[in-house]
Amino acid sequence: MIRLGFICDVFELGGQELGCLEVLRRIDRTRFQPYFYSFRPGSLLPEVRKLDVPVMVGHNKPGFDPVWSDRDEAARRRFRTRLCHRLRADAIGACIIYAWRDGIEAARKAGVRAILERVDGLCLASRIRDKSACQRIICESRTARDVIVAQRQLLQCRRGQIVVIPNGVDLHRFDPSRYERMRCREALGLKASDFVVCAVARLAPEKNLGHLLKAVRHLVAEDSRAAAGGPRGAGGVRAIIAGPDGGCRAELETESRQLGLSEYVRFLGPRSDVPEILRAADAFVLPSLTEGTPFALLEAMAMGLPIVVTQIGSIIETIDGNGYLVGALRPEQTSQALSELRRSQELRCRLGRRSRQLARRYDVDRMMRRYEAVIIDALDEVRSASAPGTRRTETVL
Repeated sequence: MIRLGFICDVFELGGQELGCLEVLRRIDRTRFQPYFYSFRPGSLLPEVRKLDVPVMVGHNKPGFDPVWSDRDEAARRRFRTRLCHRLRADAIGACIIYAWRDGIEAARKAGVRAILERVDGLCLASRIRDKSACQRIICESRTARDVIVAQRQLLQCRRGQIVVIPNGVDLHRFDPSRYERMRCREALGLKASDFVVCAVARLAPEKNLGHLLKAVRHLVAEDSRAAAGGPRGAGGVRAIIAGPDGGCRAELETESRQLGLSEYVRFLGPRSDVPEILRAADAFVLPSLTEGTPFALLEAMAMGLPIVVTQIGSIIETIDGNGYLVGALRPEQTSQALSELRRSQELRCRLGRRSRQLARRYDVDRMMRRYEAVIIDALDEVRSASAPGTRRTETVL
């Protein structure tokens, strides 16, 4: 049995944390015994405890608190020492570190045999500046891998350390055939004739949701012009935005009112019924300024929705004949894409079928088998390198 540690900074709702939680849930318990270590708590921590996984939390500071004090810095140093002792006491054989710099040093001092880093998103590629102690660096996309390879001398790593394991989606849970569309719409107060735009994201600055509000305003203006000229063919536009407050909800609600969109836009907050919300929609929009491969995007694809996303990060690897790539600072492009989708049910269906087809590449079970194989491979490499008579050679960066 391999004792496998998961080390992170905070466990609030986000793509990196959801990815970690998915691995914790699905890791083969006949081969791996997981342990979880987090410097700070978060809203997802109860989900870890439900899995009967030993949990260590080092500090009580909320994850969304932007202020970092001397007290917090002292707590970080204490946790680094405690983490080292705990890893040693738990006899951890391999660990996966999620963007927590101190995890590398603690794992190395604790004698953990195989250290792996998980990189979710381009902005996290250089969070850990010295990757020389890692046996493997697991990237969620080829784009993230290329960013690290381009800086490999600065980040002290080799091409051979880097592997790509894309995020995965539960294709059974996110299956449109399991959910009755009109029932999902009625639960949200939506009409059969409405054109429904959906976004699932934290309400945070980097998600750029004001972009979506401006695009919806253009569609509402189209309706007003059409109404002035007589009956319009399409139903009214509605936007539903689901996700926890990442610091921008009040600002977005104010902007929505100022744009005259209170009747057209609903902020649902964090939801556990995401498949049902997606099933009620006609199109999915994610106008982020920075992204890796968002789980929300994969889930929307699995639910057979046409996609409108910004041309940033790893997203460009994911879209392939199933939607539109728009400029992050060009809401009029999003408005134009949505207008085209609104006018053509045939286009929505065609792009939606392609989305579901592409989503099969991201099956979560395939993701898990790859994780397990990479962990085993890293441990085998360490054993081989430490075997008597093994000849060590220098590897060119």
